[in-house]
Amino acid sequence: MIALNDINAGYGKFQVLFRVSMAADDKEITVIVGPNGSGKSTLLRTIFGLTSIYSGEVIFKNINITSKKPHEIAKLGIAYLPQLENVFLNLTVKENILLATYIHEGETMDIEEA
Repeated sequence: MIALNDINAGYGKFQVLFRVSMAADDKEITVIVGPNGSGKSTLLRTIFGLTSIYSGEVIFKNINITSKKPHEIAKLGIAYLPQLENVFLNLTVKENILLATYIHEGETMDIEEA
């Protein structure tokens, strides 16, 4: 399970997220939808520890990951694969996602089922 509780976050002095709260349970599909510039990517980058969190908390599997570094968050099982055109072009979408699970050997079955 992952939960965001009253998150205020952004880039330096430029705040992008204002009091965002949400939760997603295990084996639940959650969709984040919004127009360009609405903060979707910033939300994902915040979960992965790539933006400044001014206040609020991010909880993953009952662990507060708000102040953890991206590599610490990855070890807990969260991967971030941004939409870029220069991802590994010779790999399929599935192979690119499975590559992100490499640090969690034996957990690819859940990804393949999804």
